[in-house]
Amino acid sequence: MGKIRLLIVNYIENSLISELFKRDYEVATLNTRTDGHLALPSAVEKFDLIYFAKYYPPTWDDQNILLHRTKTPIIYAFHSPSMIFHPYRLKNYVLNAILLIKLAYMKMARPVNAFHALNTSEYNMIKSLGFRCYYVPLGVDTKLFNKGLRNNRFTIVFVGPRYGKGADMLMKMVPRVLRKASDIKFVLAGKGFLNQYFMSLRSVFRNNIEVCEWLAQKEFAELLSSSHILLFPSRYEAFGLVVLEALSSGMPVFCFNIPGAPKDIVGRYGSGAIAKPFNIGELVDNVLRSYEMWKNEPEEFERLSIACRNVALRYDWSIIANVFDDMFKKVFYEKA
Repeated sequence: MGKIRLLIVNYIENSLISELFKRDYEVATLNTRTDGHLALPSAVEKFDLIYFAKYYPPTWDDQNILLHRTKTPIIYAFHSPSMIFHPYRLKNYVLNAILLIKLAYMKMARPVNAFHALNTSEYNMIKSLGFRCYYVPLGVDTKLFNKGLRNNRFTIVFVGPRYGKGADMLMKMVPRVLRKASDIKFVLAGKGFLNQYFMSLRSVFRNNIEVCEWLAQKEFAELLSSSHILLFPSRYEAFGLVVLEALSSGMPVFCFNIPGAPKDIVGRYGSGAIAKPFNIGELVDNVLRSYEMWKNEPEEFERLSIACRNVALRYDWSIIANVFDDMFKKVFYEKA
């Protein structure tokens, strides 16, 4: 038998694809937002397997495939940002209602052969509903994100000026941290709806705040390798890839105990500190303790940094691609 003809729809991260090219697949990719919808089922049956790599709850933007069962087995990624667990706003309640309707449809019509979950919480939830599901986390490029020469000034990185990333909570945390340690530097990276929070903090703490609205991937990797910890106060995540990127750079991660990389990686391996959702005071205390360790016990902080790097090596794309490979082949050969 020749290579498996695999169509990957809406996949953002290219590392997995590059790994799969070296294996047993002929890989084609499609972005439905830019390339248009998939054709009718009869047209896609030239593929042996289709993987819908969604970063949101299942949608019907590919109606022709999902509303009509095709002979080609389909894996649908359930990459919901865990809003079903923390519905804070009216918008999230609406999205949760739509999600439940879609899951009910999936249960009745069975248009897909299996689901893929990025975190164990969603994996367990999907399995409890009677669906076939695989848990496969994302991977990280451990060559690009590596330990480097740290700044002489203790540097905290925060990424994502958005509500879900906890940008509003950052407004409360930064003053609390700087009241106890005025020499700490914050680097606030990314663009989003709450960019004004970044600017507001910079206007008050000019000597402590650096704002980077956009960084190329290599520049972002250099930022992480030269900084000390990642502050990650997200309210919900599908996974949280920046957690792996930080750990791979030797940075402990400070976060809340939420589904995704915080619970599955930081909580599991102790690669940083994980606070109760959404206890700002506990998170600030954890950050300050890491600063004191760096300042007074540099060898201990370096051991923690090395331990973080070792955790990330477990999730190198060369390893995670094997897990994806196992999922693809199980669905292809079993066609259950």
